[in-house]
Amino acid sequence: MRIKLRDIADKVNVSTATVSRVLNDNPNVDERTRTAVLQAIRDLGYPLPEAKRYGTSKDSQRIIVATLGSIQRDAEGGSTKQQAYSTNSYTELVVNGIEAITLRFGMQMHIQRVIVDDPTSQSLAQLLQSDGVIIIGGIVDLRIIDALEQAHVPIVLAAAHLHKREINCVHGDYLNGASQAVQALASSGRRRIVFVNGPPTTTTSHDKLAGYRLGLSEAGLYYDEQLVVTATEFHPRAGYEATEALLSNTRDFNAILYASDNQAIGGLRALKEARIKVPEQVSIVGFYDEPFAQFTDPPLSSIYLDWHRVGEIAALRLVTLLKGIDEERMRIILPMKFNARASTTGISTRF
Repeated sequence: MRIKLRDIADKVNVSTATVSRVLNDNPNVDERTRTAVLQAIRDLGYPLPEAKRYGTSKDSQRIIVATLGSIQRDAEGGSTKQQAYSTNSYTELVVNGIEAITLRFGMQMHIQRVIVDDPTSQSLAQLLQSDGVIIIGGIVDLRIIDALEQAHVPIVLAAAHLHKREINCVHGDYLNGASQAVQALASSGRRRIVFVNGPPTTTTSHDKLAGYRLGLSEAGLYYDEQLVVTATEFHPRAGYEATEALLSNTRDFNAILYASDNQAIGGLRALKEARIKVPEQVSIVGFYDEPFAQFTDPPLSSIYLDWHRVGEIAALRLVTLLKGIDEERMRIILPMKFNARASTTGISTRF
């Protein structure tokens, strides 16, 4: 069956003129629409014109998307096995966003796991052989950054930043996101709000803690360090253990903000085992609004970030760097919003 421009336009809900502009590489199309149209073209099997414009295996640039892992160690300090640093599903969403842009520009994308605890000389060598690198994750060994910069390999960090060190990066407004959640909880009458944070080694943990404190201040509440618990990682088990530790210390609270949805899953279980009702006795809020958040029991209120867009913008920034345009290091911050569900009570507004 012959595919027509109208078929593509109907699939994306745009005009045929917009599809035509995308096919002719017209710059007057926003990136989100362009990506959606190109994806529809591929899905429908429509032949892309001017194959050279989109790149070929001969002349396309090779970039590496580095996802971060860690080494799990035994009691004697010996390494046992490699594991993902985090179980957050946002990595896949970010990669999908990057891929949408690399397909558009005909770039070869390779995914590589880099051990953050102890990056190997082999993994560093592979990174240095690429035309550009996008690193996804919150903990980045500075040896990786130093090696790439010394070799003049363009690099963009997605989902995190490096404190005061200038580097091209794209991430969410974690500070404002945490502040929104705290203010929403306070507006619903919750005055004793716990914060279960992630590892202090991540820059995002510092941002979220600052946002938590800002939210308390905006709501006219005092900061109580006894209501801040640090989890070992962004994992359900860590959330479970942190909540158990909290319960063994105090039960004088009526809301908990977790630094990730994965932690909140573990926290929900710990509260259930302690016979504490959510949200009647304690309201729960997660972070990142992962796809599974709406299917927890009860559905989890969370702070949303468009991870696909994070990937797209990170890839577009790398494309600019590959063209040799790097007048300044850019830190691009995307807005986040609080989505209320049944794990909180008395909150109906979506910020």
